[in-house]
Amino acid sequence: MQQEANAEISSDGSVLDLPQLYTRPPAVELLSTLHHLQLKPLTWDDVEDSRPKLSDEAGLPTYLTSIIASRLAWIADDSVKEQIWEAASARLTIPSVSRTFVVPASTFMESISIILHEPSLTGDNLGHKTWLASFLLAKRLPSLIPYIPFLRDQDQRESSYRVIELGAGTGLVGLAVAALFHVDVHLTDLRDIVPNLCSNVDTYQANTAVKKKEGCISVGELDWSDPQRFVDGPGTTYDLVVAADPLYSPEHPAWLVGTIGHVLQKDETARVVIELPLRDAYMPEVEDFKERMRILGLTIEAEGLETGFDDWQSAHQMNARTEVKCWWAIWRWALGS
Repeated sequence: MQQEANAEISSDGSVLDLPQLYTRPPAVELLSTLHHLQLKPLTWDDVEDSRPKLSDEAGLPTYLTSIIASRLAWIADDSVKEQIWEAASARLTIPSVSRTFVVPASTFMESISIILHEPSLTGDNLGHKTWLASFLLAKRLPSLIPYIPFLRDQDQRESSYRVIELGAGTGLVGLAVAALFHVDVHLTDLRDIVPNLCSNVDTYQANTAVKKKEGCISVGELDWSDPQRFVDGPGTTYDLVVAADPLYSPEHPAWLVGTIGHVLQKDETARVVIELPLRDAYMPEVEDFKERMRILGLTIEAEGLETGFDDWQSAHQMNARTEVKCWWAIWRWALGS
């Protein structure tokens, strides 16, 4: 019976300190090392990062690839070889994970947990990750009530007001809106993102004990490049539009603002709530978005800045605790629009 190897990685460790294949390390040592190298998300509110770190993490992909390419001839058990190869391959990508977000208690309800599944992240499906801006906006929702008329006025709160989330991703913000405010919420995203979004909604509805108090939660496909084709929602216009971190290409400001103009109720009580990370690479898109919103006829009612830490690193990094400043804003139709 094999003994477990202690392959913990020291805070100043190097790739050269990892079990090297020329030494023919035992299978248990390789598996233990790969276990400690696994990417795990930080808790969103963590201040200190206690995850393992390597001083020369740029060399990690080469190390992992060498394991995948090796026949591991000194290991007799083929099933164990497969475990090693699979673990090394998985470390070269950001793996799927399920995480729990707790919606804080409010005057409307006790706190409630939302379980979000995030499939393995690829460059083509960024909506499969719960980004920092979504987390910050979900936490901020109760403080926005004074700026949203149908939430602020007690006698209107149980009326048939509708909310839509654009670029919902894993659904955190939209589900938090449903949990906190008990209104109809329609979560939308691109076709490839919708299946996981539906699964997260199903999980939420199966786990929550207060769903009888809530409005309807629905999911639909919405391509911002062609919002005219959006016909599968519970209504064509909405009283509140929410979106978090929706800009990551030069086309997105025009598409997003065009979609907002298509789905937002033309009413003085209608609102748009946006949270955007202020990353240097995307500041032109942020400014373009603001200008297009003004041209559309919307004006900022309230805004602010807040800071948080993104909780995933790239697949080739063991430690990339990045501080991100985010801008949030509440928009309404300008007088005379």
